[in-house]
Amino acid sequence: MAEQSLTRSMQEYYIRQEGDEDSRGPFTLDQLASLVEAGQVNRQTYYYDSISEKWVEIQSNGELIAALFPTKKKLSFKPKEHVPTINVQKQEEEKPITVEEMLAAAEGETAETRGRRDLTPRKAMAARIGMRAMALMFLISSGGMLVLHMDAVLTLDYVTMVTNPFVLIGLADLVLGLLLFLEMTSLYSFVRFRAALGLGFFGFLFWADGNLLPIAALAVGSVGAFLTTLTVNLGAVITWAVLGLAGMAGFAYFLVN
Repeated sequence: MAEQSLTRSMQEYYIRQEGDEDSRGPFTLDQLASLVEAGQVNRQTYYYDSISEKWVEIQSNGELIAALFPTKKKLSFKPKEHVPTINVQKQEEEKPITVEEMLAAAEGETAETRGRRDLTPRKAMAARIGMRAMALMFLISSGGMLVLHMDAVLTLDYVTMVTNPFVLIGLADLVLGLLLFLEMTSLYSFVRFRAALGLGFFGFLFWADGNLLPIAALAVGSVGAFLTTLTVNLGAVITWAVLGLAGMAGFAYFLVN
């Protein structure tokens, strides 16, 4: 039991409030208790559970609640005794860390903690942005291919839908875009396949027709979609997402004009 208590006291926690984009930490259990006393942490504060790999509320963890919000007993106060000391300078040098200093350390703003900021929320944001961008890419591509054959789609003309590659791939892009909006990361391998297939197939069609501008737009869109699936670096994701959206928008424009 003592060993479990020691392990829990040495564990480090990352925390954030609801709606925060960035987390704070790492904090020890004692530091979290100081933040509770300072009003910086409450039962609804989220902490990162390394076991479930999710952000959960502190109040969902009974042991953490017991450690941070113990049942207070009624205590009687006794007069503070004055203990004379000759080592006043040492006491001043060893004064406890303040909440402000603790938060600055958690934000990586001190010499000791600079470079140790938690990147998990930043990577999660990059993944969400990338997924939403890819969903828009394929919905834009789908719109460009289906708008020319909307009558066949609305009337469920199966012969046209099955025999026309633009309709088939347009419907596939529509489904793929909707599933990506539902955050199905398991589709990333299919996204890469679709990007390569679309570039090869449509590139050949437009090249044979002597129309090079749609090929260029499609190449930019396909490369952007492909590379967006390969990274969770926020800057890289935004760059590839912008290129992918611009390329797919240009491709759709050439199709409908």
